[in-house]
Amino acid sequence: MRFPRPDQFVDCSPLLGPRNRGQAAADTAAAAASQVERHGFAVFRIGALRLDEHPSRDIARLLVHELRNALVAAGAPERLEVEIDRAQQTPVAADFAVRSLLPHHDGQHASYLTPSTLDVPGWTPAQRTFSDSGFTTTHVHKLYQGIFVSAPGTGLSATTYYDWLRILADVRASRGGERAGSTPEWLAANLRRCLAARETHGTAYPTLAGMLGVTEEALVTTPLLHCEDLLPQAAVRRFPLLSGLAAGCACGRCAGPVERVFCHAVMLAAGLSWPDFRNRYEIIAPSERFDLLVGNNLTMLHGGFAGGRDRVIEPLCLTLDRPEGAAYEQWLSRAWQRRDRLGSDRPASEQLVAESA
Repeated sequence: MRFPRPDQFVDCSPLLGPRNRGQAAADTAAAAASQVERHGFAVFRIGALRLDEHPSRDIARLLVHELRNALVAAGAPERLEVEIDRAQQTPVAADFAVRSLLPHHDGQHASYLTPSTLDVPGWTPAQRTFSDSGFTTTHVHKLYQGIFVSAPGTGLSATTYYDWLRILADVRASRGGERAGSTPEWLAANLRRCLAARETHGTAYPTLAGMLGVTEEALVTTPLLHCEDLLPQAAVRRFPLLSGLAAGCACGRCAGPVERVFCHAVMLAAGLSWPDFRNRYEIIAPSERFDLLVGNNLTMLHGGFAGGRDRVIEPLCLTLDRPEGAAYEQWLSRAWQRRDRLGSDRPASEQLVAESA
């Protein structure tokens, strides 16, 4: 586990001045867009301005609109839209003081990384929508996921990020996948298996296990999100194996049934227990009240660590109704290349630090 780079915490103090707030917001958003494109996410430090809730929210919304403009200028699809969704309170399981969320993409049925047709010509845009049900907010594809922290809650309430491109490349290499095909092609094959399993089991969302090439149906088709929750009873009835997996895991430290099953899943996929997976890939992004966190929702997974019951977030996302067309394919293909660009434009000493993280 590690923390974000200092430059991923974006200073919002230029917006305090009474004049030229629009230009200050555009400049601040451009700095954040550079971090999102370079490292996958950024944190706007609006809370450090010590403003009240309403002006802080106004700044967050202004910054999201300017961020949209900056990302489009950098190559994101012109049809990108700002979506302001309803506030969400943190559900906490009985007998637990906090809850933690496992790595996931926002958007449920619709938002997850797929190949660009420029890299995998046989892929079809229709396969970017997994089902027509199972979503908790709206039907659109969330390309960039943002949360305005209107109340941090009583727990640590940290947001976690995981470089999905690095995870895919590492797991593929560990399983001998480098000898044939590319990482986008490998993911495409895994997603096609998930889509086939959907037809049999009615799953509404591709699981991390399935996307990483696990073929055990109990793990491919069972959604795992809230660490402390009980497993869905319908899944346990369909797959008795889950009861055994939920009773204990390889590390012996996971607290709830869902977390223990997930520990088995990442062990099978990556050869790592869940704590070891976290140690290798997790970035903990601390935030305070009124901060705004924004990440690429396709190339970065995100989660939540030790969120209390009183935590409230307001989603501010950048979305597309239909993820297709030349501009989208070019943007997606470029997004796949982020880690290559990151390595090529860093000094050698900095590359060594990144590789050891």
